[in-house]
Amino acid sequence: MTTNKDVEKVQVNPKDVYERLVRRQDVPVNWDAFPDIKKGTFRYMGTLASTDKSIPPNLTESDISFGIIEAGPGPQSQLHDHEIEEIFIPLDGLWEVSWGPNGEEKVTIGPLDLISVPPNILRAFANVGASTARLMVIQSSATPNAGAGLFEDPTRLTNVTDKNN
Repeated sequence: MTTNKDVEKVQVNPKDVYERLVRRQDVPVNWDAFPDIKKGTFRYMGTLASTDKSIPPNLTESDISFGIIEAGPGPQSQLHDHEIEEIFIPLDGLWEVSWGPNGEEKVTIGPLDLISVPPNILRAFANVGASTARLMVIQSSATPNAGAGLFEDPTRLTNVTDKNN
């Protein structure tokens, strides 16, 4: 078991934390991040939905990715998996998260509920509400190969099914 004594302490100048500030007005919506469904992605940090560094903000020095998806009613992803943990927290609306070999396990979550899908579990999500809603997404790794890079090359989506839940 790792203890606090085992973790190497990183020396950071407190003033450097300002460089890690991301203001909402500096986060443009990316409507082209996903090839399968039309949805807006706000990427605050990490590589969520894209490894393209031209999409600001470019705050990638982290062990997590964080973003918000905005979408109308309907399926927002195909059944797929990642080598990372993925956490979903609705900011508004109702979202259905499904998982399992055929997406047979399902739960509907509402504002500020949370579900964490472990690595290597097939998952999908859908806005099951009546209007546009936002879903916060946190991924346990900011490295492109762990999640985001999959969506830039559809041929790497080996575990995607044809079924949208």
